[in-house]
Amino acid sequence: MIDFLTDDVSSLFVIEKLSEQNLNDSFMISEKFAEYKSFLYSNALIYQSLFISQTFLLIEKESRTIAAYISLTADTVALKPSEKKKAGLNEIPFLFLPALKIAKLAVCEYCTGKYKHIGSYLIRFACIKAFSVNDRFMACRLVSVDADIEHNPGILEFYRKNGFSPLKNSVYKKKFPNRTKTVGMWKDIFS
Repeated sequence: MIDFLTDDVSSLFVIEKLSEQNLNDSFMISEKFAEYKSFLYSNALIYQSLFISQTFLLIEKESRTIAAYISLTADTVALKPSEKKKAGLNEIPFLFLPALKIAKLAVCEYCTGKYKHIGSYLIRFACIKAFSVNDRFMACRLVSVDADIEHNPGILEFYRKNGFSPLKNSVYKKKFPNRTKTVGMWKDIFS
């Protein structure tokens, strides 16, 4: 079984920005995750054209099968003093810090049995993207995600294994009290 974290997958896969040319009907996912398939085929290109999010496809080179995708957008994250201290930012006087948000991340059902760590590979891709903006045009310190516990109760452990911590600050919960189906999480791209 190919492991995306330890094997060189560059001869088998490519990451491409979503376009009408590379969006084919090969992305299959179980019915309980239908929202993720619907997003890819109904919303991702629209959101991209409106500059809401950018979606990147992980594509098998030979078959052009969409193995997974990740959708990214801008964010700010409110950290409590203890969280800022953990990141070495305790002297920063403001509450909100710049972040790149993983808006959606999904792996094709077929690929989860054939390959290991595709989701973790895409998280690394997001961290590289977040890091790269620091040299180009703006500052970005964190990667954030609203972990979807409604569709996948085990998702928190997946993000923890990838270096994310649950947000302790309740600003988000106060602003959106009816959104209890996700857990806000963050990761420092410098750790």
